[in-house]
Amino acid sequence: MPSLDIVIPAYNAEHCLSRTLESIFRQTVPADLEFGVIVVNNRSTDSTGALIDHWAEQGVRRVDHQECQGRSSTINAGAAASNADFLFILDADCQLFGSDSLVLANTVIAKGIDAGFGYATGVSDDFWGRYQRRLETDRVASGWRGWTTQCCLIRRELFEAIGGFPTEYRYYGFEDRDFVCRLMSMKNNKSLESLPSLRAVHEDETNIMDVFKKMYIAGRYSSEIFKSNFPGEYLETIYASVDLDTAPKYRVLLLRSLQPLSPLLAWIASFLCNRQITPLVVGRPVIKLCSALSYFHGTVDRKRAV
Repeated sequence: MPSLDIVIPAYNAEHCLSRTLESIFRQTVPADLEFGVIVVNNRSTDSTGALIDHWAEQGVRRVDHQECQGRSSTINAGAAASNADFLFILDADCQLFGSDSLVLANTVIAKGIDAGFGYATGVSDDFWGRYQRRLETDRVASGWRGWTTQCCLIRRELFEAIGGFPTEYRYYGFEDRDFVCRLMSMKNNKSLESLPSLRAVHEDETNIMDVFKKMYIAGRYSSEIFKSNFPGEYLETIYASVDLDTAPKYRVLLLRSLQPLSPLLAWIASFLCNRQITPLVVGRPVIKLCSALSYFHGTVDRKRAV
């Protein structure tokens, strides 16, 4: 009988963790699948730890990560606590969609899959729900370069063989892409699959300013690590086109000229994206522009720090 542990990295997740765990225990569990749940508390300062303890009677195991070192090392801590055949990585703000996720996981495990990548989506009809659904569609169409680990399945032996998640990513960004690139370098496409039917509902309540902050952090800290590890792949990303070091000169000049307008553009983006009636064709380009400016700003500060 195959076994599977759902590993959830959690940092200050009191606002979403219970809904994520509820979505897991709503799943249909195949009779021939043994599964458990491991939540890794990454030194949260809210009530995340108490929430995990509350779910202990349902079989949820708590792992306390002693150093707040980012998502990568948190997932690795959960994997180290598992003896299951497969790991199912699920972000704390992603609830499993429907009730057949474990059935699907069991089916692909029986097929001999080594890793399968699901997708995060949105379910509400407000702007962010529609935005998430469009993002899901784009990622599915992007092939393996659209894979993330918000909702994914991987054989534990393979996870260990590639060394788990790269722990040099202590800040937001690129740990997923690095992880997938290393998987692609080890296994052929037949054992790594896109799983569009494996879906998780990403929390629709998104703070646009947090999005821009994450883009800055990715440009400032994480981009250089990924660029060093996979320079060719970095150039294939859209991020390279707004990186001070790799963007065309004309775009660098344009981004520099727009920097003083960043606060105003961010306010406009926040206003548009908090209105349910804002069409994607209007809101999405504004988000992309502000994200580009934030990322570019991060790469400028990265350059200054050298």
